[in-house]
Amino acid sequence: MGESAVLANNSTDAAMKSAGTKKSTKTPATKGKIPAASLSREAVVEAVRQSIFQGRLVPGQRLVEAEICEALNASRGNVRTALMDLEHEGLVERIANRGARVRIVPLEEALHIVEVRMAVESLCVARAAERITPEDRIELQALAQQLTEKAEQGDVDGYADTTRSVFETYLRMANQPVAAEVLAKLRARNTRHRYRLTYRKDRAKVSLPYWLEIIAAICAGDPAAAEAALRAHAQNVQETMKALAEAEQPFAGLTPLSG
Repeated sequence: MGESAVLANNSTDAAMKSAGTKKSTKTPATKGKIPAASLSREAVVEAVRQSIFQGRLVPGQRLVEAEICEALNASRGNVRTALMDLEHEGLVERIANRGARVRIVPLEEALHIVEVRMAVESLCVARAAERITPEDRIELQALAQQLTEKAEQGDVDGYADTTRSVFETYLRMANQPVAAEVLAKLRARNTRHRYRLTYRKDRAKVSLPYWLEIIAAICAGDPAAAEAALRAHAQNVQETMKALAEAEQPFAGLTPLSG
């Protein structure tokens, strides 16, 4: 599947509404008529980024500028600079004489990303525990119940969505925008490895106790316990990623998750 078809199916509604998905018919500009606006560089960045996040563009897949231009109704210049921006984010790489492609993150780098994420996210769960309100506690306890139900039902996608909700909830509670920005970029770079982790057999049942421990510590208002629980979870993630790499276990499905 080419980039044109992939990007045309992107769920970034605003970008797609501006770009459209049909092949345009170019006509010479005439007096009194305003040509259709080209998608901005920022919108192209967001559209391609979301396609990578959602697994529509996979590691190693070529990013052909002409196809992206057609899919998003964007100028060649905006597409080129957008790919440069994504290269700086670590999502895209350029190969000599072959152009741009979605970056492949090796296992060693992925493990380093988890380690850095653990340090930053530990700060967030500790702050969340310090700042928790009665309303936050009710929300987290409800999410804990949802996690348990999804794990028992074997609902992999539902479980992944709920872990994302837990993650987003304690980030909001922490009120640390710089940490949230850093975590968003780290999660993006590790997308493929997180997919593999989520779709490993019985992964939900294995990770559930770690998530419940994190939630319980935050609800108890215990920053040290929350940080310790988060670190234990991250260490288990690293160990599982190594095991997956050794077994080279395949996976299925492309639903975003929090890890």
